[in-house]
Amino acid sequence: MFRQIAFRLDAPGRKGREEVFAQHPAVLAAWLEFAYESARDLKAVPQPPLGHPLFRSNVPSIRGLFGGAAPGPLNAIAAAARLPFQWDHLIYAYMIENSRIYEVFRRVLFEFLHGEKLGVPFEDAQNWLRTTEELFYRDTAPFLITSVSSQIRPDLRAGRRNAYQRMFGMELNHGAEDGRPYPYVKTDAANGEFVATFEELLREVWVGMIYVTASSTSNPTDRSKVSELAEKLHDMLRSRRQNGNLSREEFAHVAAMSWFHMTIEFDSPIVRSLRAEATGVEQRLFKIAERVGLPAHGLSKHFFDIADDISRILIEIEDGRYNDPAAAPLLYTPAGPPGGPPSPEAAMRNIITHWTAITGRDVKARKVSAG
Repeated sequence: MFRQIAFRLDAPGRKGREEVFAQHPAVLAAWLEFAYESARDLKAVPQPPLGHPLFRSNVPSIRGLFGGAAPGPLNAIAAAARLPFQWDHLIYAYMIENSRIYEVFRRVLFEFLHGEKLGVPFEDAQNWLRTTEELFYRDTAPFLITSVSSQIRPDLRAGRRNAYQRMFGMELNHGAEDGRPYPYVKTDAANGEFVATFEELLREVWVGMIYVTASSTSNPTDRSKVSELAEKLHDMLRSRRQNGNLSREEFAHVAAMSWFHMTIEFDSPIVRSLRAEATGVEQRLFKIAERVGLPAHGLSKHFFDIADDISRILIEIEDGRYNDPAAAPLLYTPAGPPGGPPSPEAAMRNIITHWTAITGRDVKARKVSAG
């Protein structure tokens, strides 16, 4: 979410990411309220069911307290673009968090706020430290749309794990800092078949990519199978979103992970304070992790590289875009003008590459039937 906001603020003579990091925490909280309410304006005609990607939630934010406008420059820029915000899919937060970035920065804050083991943070990093502690390492202020912790669910990290388990049937790849499994509430109402179904879709799409130019007599691509798997995923994911369920949680978790992701996308003030300048996102994270003595995940590059594309594809799947066999070829047929947005095929090719590296399961290989 913060990466989207920074992109809106980018302009000649302006640097969107630096402008975001310079804001007061209350302004950033207000911007999130604005973005959440703006996403509610995505409702199509005819109105889709509540929980649809174009109508995620009907829970009101406190945007109205600001007269319907975002403080500072964001409102004018958003209005000029005439584009509402659509936040990333929960899978984005899952992928980013698997890098262990949240735990690494927890150590960063701990050391800077308790002493000078890491040195003294630069002047322009002081606001980053304050904002990060205010927004992501304490119970958020009441009434905000991102306030998803309370006496009922007091642990934000456990709350995110609960959401991942419900939506994807997946655990994070790390537990507590002492190596023990991280405690959180698990539910029976979870999409336990998500991984197997998604990997089967990737296999079928890969076949389509291989044979996209083959003649009809030698082409084993099964567009009906692709659309059937897409529809199964559509039904599975949307079942968790009935009546807007999990929408606030998704928004809050995606916003949190986008903040940390953006922090290491460039040599930001806190990165420079940690003397962790580098040319790649994962290299900055590795340097910071080494400074605080908590290793990041060795496959972090794959998690960062897959996050945006898998978020986009799952949103499109939930939209029902590939439920029709006639639309299935979009997932394996190269398309799109040079310089334009990447095609669904390009996104799927990237997902296949990084999913294989992350899981160790080669989704390019066909399943072998027993017997």
